[in-house]
Amino acid sequence: MQILSNNKFILFLIAVILIISLLIPTTWSKVKIQAYKMIRNFSKVHLALTTREYSTLSDSNFTVKYKSDNQESAQLILETGNEILTQVNNTLGYVNRGSIPVIVYSSMEELNKSFGWEGDRSPMGVYWMGSIRILTPEAWVGADEDKEVIFKNMGPMAHEYTHLVVDYKTNGNYTRWFTEGIAQYVEKEITGFTLDEPTQQAKGNLYPFIELDQTYDEQADQELAYWQSLIAIEYLIDKNGEIIINEFLRELNQGQSFNKVFKNLVGQDLSSFENDIREYAKNK
Repeated sequence: MQILSNNKFILFLIAVILIISLLIPTTWSKVKIQAYKMIRNFSKVHLALTTREYSTLSDSNFTVKYKSDNQESAQLILETGNEILTQVNNTLGYVNRGSIPVIVYSSMEELNKSFGWEGDRSPMGVYWMGSIRILTPEAWVGADEDKEVIFKNMGPMAHEYTHLVVDYKTNGNYTRWFTEGIAQYVEKEITGFTLDEPTQQAKGNLYPFIELDQTYDEQADQELAYWQSLIAIEYLIDKNGEIIINEFLRELNQGQSFNKVFKNLVGQDLSSFENDIREYAKNK
């Protein structure tokens, strides 16, 4: 079977979903939710087809697919996933439904190629449309280092699984800085891992949130973008308690715009919040 390219495949799905949505009377928010769910499910099917010759380790929570030379790492990834799953689910009020696909890639080039990426992107893991893609620990953990300890404490499983939970709980209705902030917050709570803190000078140059939403990966200082996302979530929790995150996820699940949900729950618009974060950053 010939596999459609990612772009053609997604465009084809969008066309089909739009036609179906026009034939079924419903509200626009419900159309968006159902369309997103269908695209996500088809994307998982597409990924399963493109990795159908990979070896598999699986249980009720995760299905780890890997090439034969990555079996030891696949076992470590499955074990780590099960260790963090309950903690993430408890924090975000989520219940798993089915085994989650996790694809292991042998090199950064191979991982980037799976998305059609070019250039110097260097993620250790990526959540996308219902599945998690992981760079094998051998590609970034030193030969003389303890691979298991480093992967469990610094690896991407808690971070990427949190992205998955946010995606499923909101039906894809979230902004980029919001999900990155939550993923880092939960990761920090579980493993203690955080990125290096920016310099005081950098903290004075925070990005407008609208820029983070639209061009997150294009910002010149990526560590600053991630740190800003984290402290924004920490600020919301400091002011409202951890429950605010699940309140956001619940309201976003109904299809309301992020800006509207933010104003309803926080009592201020994003411009005002942005000013507060700039002041908050100075004291971090």
